[in-house]
Amino acid sequence: MIRWLILFCAAIGAAAQPSTDHVGKPVPEFVHGDECLFCHRNDIGPGWQKNAHGLTLRQREDAPELIARLKADPALSKHAAEVTHTLGSRHHVRYLKQAGYGKFDILAKDGSRWESGKFETRCAGCHATGIDASTHTFTATGLDCYTCHGVVSLEHTGDTSKIFLSKKRRTDRLAIESTCAQCHLRGAESRSTGLPYPNNFVPGDNLFLDYKADFGKATDPGMNPGDRHVWENVRDVISNGSETTCLSCHRLHADSADKHRRVLTSAICEQCHNAEGPKKAVKRYEVHSALCEY
Repeated sequence: MIRWLILFCAAIGAAAQPSTDHVGKPVPEFVHGDECLFCHRNDIGPGWQKNAHGLTLRQREDAPELIARLKADPALSKHAAEVTHTLGSRHHVRYLKQAGYGKFDILAKDGSRWESGKFETRCAGCHATGIDASTHTFTATGLDCYTCHGVVSLEHTGDTSKIFLSKKRRTDRLAIESTCAQCHLRGAESRSTGLPYPNNFVPGDNLFLDYKADFGKATDPGMNPGDRHVWENVRDVISNGSETTCLSCHRLHADSADKHRRVLTSAICEQCHNAEGPKKAVKRYEVHSALCEY
């Protein structure tokens, strides 16, 4: 046990442990995405409207295809006029109606009723921005730039190393994994609140000071391959000193993983790619989540 703790602490140190911590503190002031788009309207703006992260929570006017699907479903269509927002896009879709500041009611999967409190205590941490864990309210719908870049210094316009996750600031492996894991490490929970999302995590923090993750789950044969890939990668970075972070493969703004070719020699790649034959061939697998009810 002592040997394991020594190795774990050494791995954390090797990953350049972040020094900041915002657990239980008020949501900090941050630059909102609309302001970011003033400069990034040509490079980031157009793609973000199609990016899976950008589509995670939308006003009904921005999701006509999902509203059409709602109206075509006999079990759900009776609530179509009440829906104000849509949740999800690729794997599963749910429907919401605004219920006050920073609050939504979520339509039950079978369309039988509106459920109050579920969105704030289960969904908001990964589908909204600036969550106040004490009041279960959020600052902005959807995922704003703050979700991944944190509190941005306005001086970054002259020095991009001042913004987290810029090309000049991607060496802190623990901080990188913490930022992605805040949403994608499904099945962990906050020690301080018991909620399935962090207690005011700010990118650049060490997520695992408060976010409890049992990495024994990474080898659970019952876990679906999509989640297992995340659990094993995060575990390998923070516990085993792996240098293959989420950003080694995934280009978030491009919504792609075209950097795979650079790391196909890593063992974790074979979770998705065939071990033999053409490396570009990707295994087929299903993604599902008990937390997200699909």
